[in-house]
Amino acid sequence: MVSLTLWLILGVAGAVGPDSQPDSEADLAVRAALGRGGYPWYNAKTDSVIPLWPPQPRSFRGFDRWFGWLGRLRLGRLHLGELLIIGMVILALSVLLVVLVELWRRYRPISSDSEPGVTSIARANRIEGLPAGVRPETDDPWAEAVRWRASGDYANAIVCLFAHQLLTLHRLRILRLKPGRTGRQLVRAIDDPRYRTPVDATLGLFESVYYGHLTPSPEAFDGVWTQAEDFERLVAAGPVS
Repeated sequence: MVSLTLWLILGVAGAVGPDSQPDSEADLAVRAALGRGGYPWYNAKTDSVIPLWPPQPRSFRGFDRWFGWLGRLRLGRLHLGELLIIGMVILALSVLLVVLVELWRRYRPISSDSEPGVTSIARANRIEGLPAGVRPETDDPWAEAVRWRASGDYANAIVCLFAHQLLTLHRLRILRLKPGRTGRQLVRAIDDPRYRTPVDATLGLFESVYYGHLTPSPEAFDGVWTQAEDFERLVAAGPVS
C-alpha cells in the first residue's frame, strides 16, 4: 500500500521518467494498476509520466479537420510544372470571380415599377439614362407620340417615339440606359436586328430634327411610323425562344 501511494505521488509530481527501471513485484503491480486506471498523467505504452503542469495546448479540431492539408502541403517539394498549374488554377478562379461580378453589375434584375415607393425613383433613373434631346414630359411617350402625330407635329412626335422605343427596350432588358450615352451609341448596342432596324430608322429622323433643326416631311415620318408599328407588334408578341 505504501509503495502504491508512493508511486502515485511520484506520478503526479512527474518524478518517474521513462528511464526508471522498477524491478520489484510491488513496482510491477503498481505499473499494471496504473495501466488499467487510465490516468491522464501516466503513459502506459512508454511507462512514462506526462507532466500535468503547465497545461498542454489543445488542438483546434475544426481547424485541423478543414485545414490540416496545409500542413501536409510541401510547396518546396513541388515541381515547377505543378506550381504553374496551381498558379493557373488560382488565376482562372480570380478571373471567373471578376467576370461574375461584372455580369451581375451589368445585368442585375431591374426593380419593378409596381413596387411601392419605387415608381418615381425608377422613372427618374430611366429618364436620366436617355440621351440629350429625348426627355419626354410624360409617363407614356407612345400615347404622346400618337397625339403629336394626329396634330401634324412630326418633330415632337418623333422625339416621343424615340423615347418610347428606348424605354421599351430598357424594360425588356434588351438595352440598358446609361447617362452620357448618345442615341447612336444606344442603338448600336442593340444586338437583335429585329429591334434595331425600326429603332435605327427612328434615330435617323430624330437626328435630323434635333441636330439639323429640320421638320420631317409627312412621307418621311410615315415611313418611320410604319416601322414603329412593326416594333410595337414585335414587343406585344413577346420574346421568341
